[in-house]
Amino acid sequence: MTTQYVPNGTENRLGPPPGRHHDVVVVGARAAGAATAMLLARAGVDVLVIDRAAYGTDTLSSHALMRGGVDHLRRWGVLDRVAATTPAVDRSVFEFGGDRLVVDVGGELGDPLYAPRRTVLDPLLVDAAREAGAEVCFGTRMIDLARTSSGRVCGIDVETADGGATRIGADLVVGADGLRSAVARRVNAPVTRRGRHCLASIYGYVRDAELASDEYHFAYDDGLVGGAIPTNDEMHCVFVSMAPVTFRNRARLDVAAALERTLARVSPSIAAGARAGSIVGPLRSFPGHVGQFRTPHGDGWALVGDAGYFKDPVAGHGLSDAFRDAELLAEAVLTDDLEGYELVRDMLSTPLFDHIESFAALAWDAAGARDALLNFALAMAAESDALCEHRDTVRGAMH
Repeated sequence: MTTQYVPNGTENRLGPPPGRHHDVVVVGARAAGAATAMLLARAGVDVLVIDRAAYGTDTLSSHALMRGGVDHLRRWGVLDRVAATTPAVDRSVFEFGGDRLVVDVGGELGDPLYAPRRTVLDPLLVDAAREAGAEVCFGTRMIDLARTSSGRVCGIDVETADGGATRIGADLVVGADGLRSAVARRVNAPVTRRGRHCLASIYGYVRDAELASDEYHFAYDDGLVGGAIPTNDEMHCVFVSMAPVTFRNRARLDVAAALERTLARVSPSIAAGARAGSIVGPLRSFPGHVGQFRTPHGDGWALVGDAGYFKDPVAGHGLSDAFRDAELLAEAVLTDDLEGYELVRDMLSTPLFDHIESFAALAWDAAGARDALLNFALAMAAESDALCEHRDTVRGAMH
């Protein structure tokens, strides 16, 4: 049965009433924006969220949740909703030129992992934000930022679904509108660090594939990556990643052939399992974009998610970091410490960013990929420990 989510009756399709003022306006109702709004609203903050898309639409995403992302959803009380429709993942399988490594990720280690489609995850977070008291308006596009005479951001001008326009006041405008953030562009948010390497990717969804429904399966071979991730509606997300120049010269004009050819090279078993099923919907591709850090705050504005910090999707850590930074930003808003938000975000992010940058250079063979993944795992564990220490510090300061 196809999973469907419908608005809970509180959606304002024509946009917010004109002339309103909110404590915080969030531009973007995806994972980072909806989570930020939920956390602020739970703390009693008056929050409005707008998004130009419709409720429940899909978006380009590497949607496999790693341990950090699952832990956030559990602490927020949202994990059960994800688990109700999404297969549980108890192990990860890694192939390196034919060699296999199997790692248990559930059971005694904690909750299983999950890979919900964004058509599932984002609406669940939106609903949780609404339940906490946030107002959410879809089909509403930010036209520009409003500013005071001194230049401070004090709201947004929006275009609503019926073609109208209005101004919404805010003490803080949060850009949660992705890598090409309009908020970041309007405030000229500086890029404080930019990577040099990235990967291009092709992915699609296969139904009834002969692939395990309880494992993440990743494969690596001489500068190529492939994998299969179980997701909603008895489907798997199958993907490949490669150097951008390889994508441009050999894959871009026929992504279906490139997906099948690359999967067959890195993992014949994934390729055979995918061929046994049927592709649902169009294949999607991403030509690659180098990672970057932007200054995530200024006079009356802040950035969260990919708008503030983007890294290559190959590590599958994007959603985990989106949730982490939503929590860090909500804490910073409540304690009036946006500078601290940037410092903690960068401290937590830099080690993994460095490892991803090295991996995306593709200067490795199958054996080197194993070492790179070990570095990923160590960096993620260190980040988790540092984040727990930060939470303890925040709780201690608040009490």
